[in-house]
Amino acid sequence: MIRRRFAALVLACLTVGAGAACEPSGPAQQPAAPSPVATMRLPLDRLFPSGDEDLLLQRAEAKLVVACMRRLGISYRPPEPHHTDPAATHDGLYGLVEHDQAHRLGYHAAPGGDAAEDKAPPPPERTAVALSGTRFGTDGPEPAGGRIPEGGCLGEANRRLTEGAPPIDETLLYDMALRAGQQAEQDARVQAAFRAWSTCMAGKGFTYADPWQANDDPKWSTDHPSDVERRTAVADVACKDSTDLVTIWQAAMVEHQQRTIATHSADMKRYEQAKSARLANGRRVLATG
Repeated sequence: MIRRRFAALVLACLTVGAGAACEPSGPAQQPAAPSPVATMRLPLDRLFPSGDEDLLLQRAEAKLVVACMRRLGISYRPPEPHHTDPAATHDGLYGLVEHDQAHRLGYHAAPGGDAAEDKAPPPPERTAVALSGTRFGTDGPEPAGGRIPEGGCLGEANRRLTEGAPPIDETLLYDMALRAGQQAEQDARVQAAFRAWSTCMAGKGFTYADPWQANDDPKWSTDHPSDVERRTAVADVACKDSTDLVTIWQAAMVEHQQRTIATHSADMKRYEQAKSARLANGRRVLATG
């Protein structure tokens, strides 16, 4: 089911350019067609790498990890870099917005393939220990020690990529996006649009105070969408369109993110510096033989 996501832009990964360490562990759960929200931009987006920048960071991290593993006498093939679309993290920010998905799937997420096929098998124990720097004994996890660097080869790669970057509080970025989203929902303009949407839905025979009540209706917690769910979802999207709800909501989100940025200017500067340092380090890694 599509769930509400105030801070969708940071849910995929809370770090500024975390690279291959944040590779998805299962099938993508995104609609097949591009979301109308995908073209929208939010002020906090600039703190995250673009799709091409993220590819650069993944390749740099992979190069560092392979070198570290080779030093430990382990032949390691990292996951293939995958192109991520930062705009895709906005999907679900305003609930269901796609007519086709509503008609076919209701509020259920689009299938992304066979998880058993898409999920890579776990690496051998020796490889996993070298990657993470952690071994699991009878008393729980403990540092691997020996020749394995602190945090394993992934930790070493991350330290190399963050050299010269100021320390950042990753939870603060999440909290800022979360608060801005909550404030946008309480904005008088959005609340008025919610009421207009609710009136539209009532005219179609559905009683919900706001889109999240429809989106999160417990009746949709089934393996497959029912006809009622699909009809509700189609009405939901149609009412969003007729009331211009998403445009109003997006404008409020932009405004409240801008206010958040203005009140955290020092933090914003550190996040931007951290992103720049990581990208510069990544370019240097890839430029060396």
